[in-house]
Amino acid sequence: MKHFPVFLIVLGTACSPIKGEIEEDIPFGIEAVTGLRSAYSYRGFELATSTLDFQLETEVTINNDLSLASGGWIASESGGDFEEKTSFVELRTTIGDAFTASATAAYHGYSNSVIRSGFDLSGTFTWHAKTEWNFSTSIAHDCGAGGWHAELASHWYKRLSDDAFLSGKIGVSGTEDYYGLTGFGDLTGRLSFTYNVNSMLSVTPFLGWSYELQHRDGDEIHAGFWFEVSF
Repeated sequence: MKHFPVFLIVLGTACSPIKGEIEEDIPFGIEAVTGLRSAYSYRGFELATSTLDFQLETEVTINNDLSLASGGWIASESGGDFEEKTSFVELRTTIGDAFTASATAAYHGYSNSVIRSGFDLSGTFTWHAKTEWNFSTSIAHDCGAGGWHAELASHWYKRLSDDAFLSGKIGVSGTEDYYGLTGFGDLTGRLSFTYNVNSMLSVTPFLGWSYELQHRDGDEIHAGFWFEVSF
């Protein structure tokens, strides 16, 4: 755990000269995010209380319709024993002018968690309506749990100025033999405000919630903020 942030920072530094060598042919980007939240909820389960996380993602645009992203994050509970280390790779493609699809393979490693460690394989399909709303559907197989998790969601975006915007999400989940649960899961939502300090740095406070449609460990409301740096 102690050496993992160092690995991510070294990876980001090593990618800089690579970016310089290939940027004329293949657009390449790096994004680093540090966040703090009052509680960490995942698929209807509250995994930890006050949590600090660090994320790093790189993306290569292969052509106009295809891109490949990879990265990882770590999360650690403040004053608690919960820890998460996750890495992922994602292939994204555009379909026409209004749709995107992606396939993701991730490995989640947990310590002191109600969720078991293991691979998570998922696919997402999104309709980019010509409004302030997007709509998505996703399905995932959690190999650690041996079950399925799906979600229908709508995403909202409202630009306030050249440097600030509001965004929101509301979704409903369903499960199939997911930690003994089958049927509707929870109603989830998030409202956030993003301010771009400059072309590389942005700050985002947010408020999120999970309302259970099946009894698990209780409804959750959490708040937090992200600091995001893009290269």
